[in-house]
Amino acid sequence: MNVSFLLTHVPNPRINKRIEVFKRFADTSVICTRRSSQNIWEPAQDVKHIIFDIDLPSAKHIVKRVIVSRSFRKRALENLEELQPDLIYAEGLDSLMIAGAYQKRHPVKVFFEVADLRENYIVKPKNPVKRLLTDVLLRKEKKAFRSVDHLVVTSPKFYDLHYRNLIPKDRMLFIPNAPDQSVFASYKKKDNGRFTVGFIGGIRYIKQMKNLVDAANKTDADVLFAGSAFNPAEYEEIKRYCEGMPNVTFTGRYNYDAEIAGLYGKVDCVYAVYDADNPNVRIALPNKLYESILCELPIIVAKGTYLSELVEANGIGVSVSHRDETELIEALQKLKTEPEYREQNAGNCRKCREQLLNTEKTMEQLRNAANEKAPHDLK
Repeated sequence: MNVSFLLTHVPNPRINKRIEVFKRFADTSVICTRRSSQNIWEPAQDVKHIIFDIDLPSAKHIVKRVIVSRSFRKRALENLEELQPDLIYAEGLDSLMIAGAYQKRHPVKVFFEVADLRENYIVKPKNPVKRLLTDVLLRKEKKAFRSVDHLVVTSPKFYDLHYRNLIPKDRMLFIPNAPDQSVFASYKKKDNGRFTVGFIGGIRYIKQMKNLVDAANKTDADVLFAGSAFNPAEYEEIKRYCEGMPNVTFTGRYNYDAEIAGLYGKVDCVYAVYDADNPNVRIALPNKLYESILCELPIIVAKGTYLSELVEANGIGVSVSHRDETELIEALQKLKTEPEYREQNAGNCRKCREQLLNTEKTMEQLRNAANEKAPHDLK
């Protein structure tokens, strides 16, 4: 089998995990763009990458995005003709439309992954121009979905809220954004030193990052920011905010496979509080959930989210308000001064590992779906 990933960014750790699954049973390649706004990842060395330096605008700027993506479409189709894939694994509507165009010429399966649901799909824009553009986008998406054989989602809420209208549930795969456990083989849990809160991953939602710094200063805790930012200006803003604070450390970009275990070995708890006023944040399940479970570390999340429901139901962390640091201060104080509470969290992490971190099941789902007949071949 020949599989081509079609992406609007250099593969991130989540997509690299999908690539890892497919390359075990298929010839696998990647066609993608390198965008200046998302230039925080480097391609894996053992997979063929065809990378175009095309700086696609944000999806918020729909008209500009459509114009610039024409170059990506033309070059991607040329390379697909050369690669002749049996399966295209797409992410992003631009990529899905290209995959659909290729499918009209050649019999190919199409997998489409969604890791973030567009905010305007959840809450209809009030602005009439934005509402019109959203309607146009929805029509394009509905048409593009005719080519989709399997939808991959990282949160089942994405399907329930939107995609149930576009594809049958038996063709939806819930693939948690869980880590490859082998990259954590060297992980050693921190057991001494100053209490440290870790935010590990792409830095965004600066208000919530500032809340963390303020709460840490008031509880005499350290903060580790590991990772770069999607928006360089925001990264510089949070760094300036922390100037002169010896308890705050920034690592910048890191190599996930080589460094992630060591980074988690430096923290006592994981911070994953995002802006819950954002509709997508309320339904997403970030990889930090699974990484914290694997490392048996309590996770701090925002109240009013699907993530907080899972955290509280499994007893693996704390939910706090995302708007200010008041509840966060209380949570940090409790985690810092009550080691028995942290140990209870660790025990609960062990209990739910099999349910939430079954990577073999993930691989089996993708492999089986790839090998079965495509729905359009059964017509």
